[in-house]
Amino acid sequence: MNVTHPGISLLRLDWPDAHVVARDGAHMATGGELRAAIERRRLPALPRRRILLQEKTPFDFLAALLAALTDDHVPVIPPNYQPQTLASFTNLAPPHEVTPQTLELYTSGSSGEPKCVRKTVRQLDAECDVLEQCWGGLASGTTTLATTPHHHIYGLLFRLLWPLTAGRPFDNTTIAEPTALVESLRETPSTLLISSPAHLSRLYQLLDLAALPQRPKLIFSSGGPLAAETAARYKRDWGTTPIEVFGSTESGGIAWRQHDLGERWQPLPKVVVDTDTDGALLVRSPFLPDDQPLRMEDAAEICADGTFLLRGRLDRIVKIEEKRLSLPEMEAWLTDHPAVASAAIAPLTLSGRTLVGAVVVAKSGIPERKALIDSLRQHLRQRFDTVLLPRRWRFVGELPCNERGKLALAEVTRLLESTP
Repeated sequence: MNVTHPGISLLRLDWPDAHVVARDGAHMATGGELRAAIERRRLPALPRRRILLQEKTPFDFLAALLAALTDDHVPVIPPNYQPQTLASFTNLAPPHEVTPQTLELYTSGSSGEPKCVRKTVRQLDAECDVLEQCWGGLASGTTTLATTPHHHIYGLLFRLLWPLTAGRPFDNTTIAEPTALVESLRETPSTLLISSPAHLSRLYQLLDLAALPQRPKLIFSSGGPLAAETAARYKRDWGTTPIEVFGSTESGGIAWRQHDLGERWQPLPKVVVDTDTDGALLVRSPFLPDDQPLRMEDAAEICADGTFLLRGRLDRIVKIEEKRLSLPEMEAWLTDHPAVASAAIAPLTLSGRTLVGAVVVAKSGIPERKALIDSLRQHLRQRFDTVLLPRRWRFVGELPCNERGKLALAEVTRLLESTP
């Protein structure tokens, strides 16, 4: 991880005409085509305004994004492309208060209303620069494949902007099915894969990874913790352990790790971490709007060598009859039960009382429902007071996740509130 990136800005639009920017099946989209696509979308004569980006293919989205930024408009990236969501962006106010070369994107809104986050070209350039410093050498000569959408910060950076600034092509499709991945690997001699824990955990259950025609040189995962079992499977079958990236829409990238190197997170170059008085992670980095530390809602333990361990979400701690309960801690302990593949815990309010419920993905060969619940409650009693145990149980084929592969907490709550 010692390759130096030349520091090319995403607004430097001087790619050679024949330079391949994106692969779209057999077609190679070039730098000349991207410049022409940008030119068609430019609106230089209009007053400065917000422009909603609705393009569903990465190449068209990128052209619209760069056209808006070139003319100093403010690109607005919605949290998803659902009709109701897009309708809520119909009347966008003029961006009088927004600094030049800024875009607006949104958190996924899995547990509440989407939150607008502004990012400047300077911040995005800085993050692309750091990614290239870290992994540019290993990524050399690859085409970027992705299961993640391009309209969230992880997909935006890793599958579009980083390849663009580094001069590497990206694939112009979002891989939704295992067969599409097989076809992309067959057509593309050298690749890296941008994915999420949810996709990676399903993929090896649906495909024989070792039998695929090609194997990605690098795998990136973000959006939640990757199970050690999943990481080990890719190491065994593809010879490379996924690189987990920890961050958020507000913070950008913070740190990375690989399971075969341990559980600690290594801060990205130029990122400085500390903890607040309550143990919350504090972050300073060039990916933030200023030099002020950003307080995360993640509890962390800083190690002597500058790495850190995550200790769960501070905003996922509830009180039940004056006892504090960490929902991530209960989820982790519940998943240790031999009959449980994965689990999510969420708080509920019934008859004025706060309690929690559990949504569980059980492994095959499980006992009947009552016997399983009894076994799970007995398992949880080894660690948690009886008053904290889940009062509602739902068993599903897979946990509900949003398009980023992150747990959809609102859907977990809906499942628990529904009639079994």
